Amino acid sequence: GTLQYVRVWYGGAVIGADNEINGITFAGVGSGTTVDHIEVAFNLDDGVEFFGGTVDVKYVSVLFVGDDGIDTDKGYSGRIQFGFVMLCEDSHHGAEMDGPNNADAAVAQRSFPQLYNALFVGHVLNDPNSASSDDALAAILRLREGTGGRFGNIVVTNVASDGGVYRSNCGGETHTTDPSFSGVDTLFWSPNNIVNAPAGVDQFVQASSCSGVTAFTSINESPELTLQPTDPSSSSLFMDPLPSSTSSNLYESVDAVPDSWFTTVDYKGAFSASDNWLIGLSWLDDNARVPANVGGTAKCGTISSSETWSGAIRLTCQVFVADGATLTINAGTTVYAYASDINGNAPALVIEQGGQIQAAGTSDAPITFTSAVSDKNLPARGLWGGLIILGRATVHGRAGDNTIEG
Repeated sequence: GTLQYVRVWYGGAVIGADNEINGITFAGVGSGTTVDHIEVAFNLDDGVEFFGGTVDVKYVSVLFVGDDGIDTDKGYSGRIQFGFVMLCEDSHHGAEMDGPNNADAAVAQRSFPQLYNALFVGHVLNDPNSASSDDALAAILRLREGTGGRFGNIVVTNVASDGGVYRSNCGGETHTTDPSFSGVDTLFWSPNNIVNAPAGVDQFVQASSCSGVTAFTSINESPELTLQPTDPSSSSLFMDPLPSSTSSNLYESVDAVPDSWFTTVDYKGAFSASDNWLIGLSWLDDNARVPANVGGTAKCGTISSSETWSGAIRLTCQVFVADGATLTINAGTTVYAYASDINGNAPALVIEQGGQIQAAGTSDAPITFTSAVSDKNLPARGLWGGLIILGRATVHGRAGDNTIEG
């Protein structure tokens, strides 16, 4: 069978006590099934769950589900690449990787998921309140019940107070940070992964059942995403989960992929700096919450010395051309503005008093300021700020008021 560009939204109906339907369930599905570009959003239970089987998946998005984003169990041994999971305040884990329920050393088929290039975005105030989970233990990723597996090029951000990765119910598997291991009775976690935990919060937490196993390590740095709220929800105005540039730390110390099924990449996380594969797939795209693949150079903040814009420009926050600086915009340039910055302010271009703008387009090559969202969300009003030019001539207002709107 085939699942390509399939979206499952607003599901997870209760069908019995402690029994809700996952968004997409793969039960004993083999590698002959083609699966790519799938999304589950706002499901009451898990987003995508794998019970056994060997099905491989590329490009999976899970948004704001009630329980876990990606869940593997009962001997699943497939491969997953390019995963994007974003949690809201009451979601549970971004991923829960389970082994067989008995979790001992003599299991017939240990779960062995191979997950590469995934971005897990938590919520800094996460307080799990799942209707179906067997506990309310937090952490963005949970590895338990003797699961094996490979985890490389993983990025975890917005880690709440309970930690980034939680290991529990260990049972006979070998834990390692050495990618040269062999055998499915091994759980590999790359030390090149990023788990961005704030001061005082543990990257890794483990239950007493995992005492004595090899300690996992990860890089603890901001993943330098273009625009990512720390408290994401369906009401977040705008976001851009792509790397801020190809010089960001997501392009450093990248793990080699295990075999030829995986796409060879030069970055960590789910996205390159130039390809937002959520476009055409995601609820975020349909609801104008992410930019289209407009490309170009990101601009934000104050321009204090003269510069020139050409080609495609992304206005990711308010930009001010300061006194003494000149902004030249070449003919044919398109400026694509985001709907909001990280503080909820609408991006705009402001030429301050004493600053200059030289924007000489032509009828064949006009200069265009527009929204960065996909064309299917246009035309629409109010999707960004605007262009503001402040001169030194007199403004006459009522009763001496010389302020302006906008």
